[in-house]
Amino acid sequence: MGGPLGDALEKMIDDFEQANPDVDIEPVSMANYSSLSQKLMGAVQVNAPPNLAQMYESWTTQFYALNKLVVLDSLIHSPDGLTSEELADFYPAFIEGNTWDGKIVTLPFNKSLPVFFYNIDMLAQSGYNEFPRTWDELRTMLLRLTDKKSGRYGGAGLVNEGVFGALLLQQGGDYLDEQNKKPLFNSPAGVRAARFLADLVNKDSSVYYGAGYEPQNDFLAGRIACIQSTSVSWAFLKPNFTFKVGIAPLPVAATPAVIGYGTNIGIFRTGNEQQIRAAWRFVKWFTSPEQQAKWATLTFYVPVRKSALNIPEYQKLIQETPGLSAALKQLEYLRFEPRSEAWFAGRRVLGDALEKIIRAGIEPKNALDQAAAEVEKELKR
Repeated sequence: MGGPLGDALEKMIDDFEQANPDVDIEPVSMANYSSLSQKLMGAVQVNAPPNLAQMYESWTTQFYALNKLVVLDSLIHSPDGLTSEELADFYPAFIEGNTWDGKIVTLPFNKSLPVFFYNIDMLAQSGYNEFPRTWDELRTMLLRLTDKKSGRYGGAGLVNEGVFGALLLQQGGDYLDEQNKKPLFNSPAGVRAARFLADLVNKDSSVYYGAGYEPQNDFLAGRIACIQSTSVSWAFLKPNFTFKVGIAPLPVAATPAVIGYGTNIGIFRTGNEQQIRAAWRFVKWFTSPEQQAKWATLTFYVPVRKSALNIPEYQKLIQETPGLSAALKQLEYLRFEPRSEAWFAGRRVLGDALEKIIRAGIEPKNALDQAAAEVEKELKR
């Protein structure tokens, strides 16, 4: 976590240490999640992981299978754990996403939602007083907001695995079957999702397929009317706003569904009893409603506890941020990508397929079938 995110985490660690002077936390920064994954995998192999770490679900699956993690269920139901009311205060999707074999193994840490950031004035000039609620309405709006003469696109950032996944799930599709043995993302629902995204770029020319931070920079420069991103991007974008910006949830095709982002926090078994208890104290403190409200206010990650939304500090942020309240309702139908070890590689394969569809013009069905065949090999290993 760099920039404002790292600053916020450092501040909260300081707050915790002041309230718990017998505990010392040493934060260790990594360049990115790939580096973190490699470091953790290597450390686990030599039985020297840190006391606690951020981790994606597919990593947790591996660590759990190797019996390297403290199953938090044992601490949650200890005298210093969480009450049933406190546990029920977590959004159900976050508990489900951190549960293996009926036991809570990790807890949510830094979670964000998919959103659209949009130029309020630019939309109003085209007759839009609110952001579209369906994908068909969004497509119409993107075309209307595109001005090729002035080099302005309606949108950017839409072509990614998360948006594809939302479209897939909303139309009744899924990534894998229930046994995580067979890919399903090349179903008719997946083909429709991929074709919709491809048409925005190659047929309508209302969206451009930018890389890295290019879409964000062009949005800030007024060359794009809206961008699809995650809620946490607000922390980086807000200091540079020169126009009124709104936030909107993803449109809905049929059944509401969105893919959540971000990692969870896990405690490794290699620490001594004192270290494990200290790590749990931090996790319990960090996921409390008061600290979640503070964390979400500082970073624009989303609170993982329902009651955090009612804390005055966070209520103030909701009132000051156009559209944030509507975006947070996505927590009620949040879903996550597959947690199998093979999906860690499978996600990259799906991303490569989307790139081929957009950049090379490969027929969506063919590209997704090829990707599914490759992922199926990974699943059978």
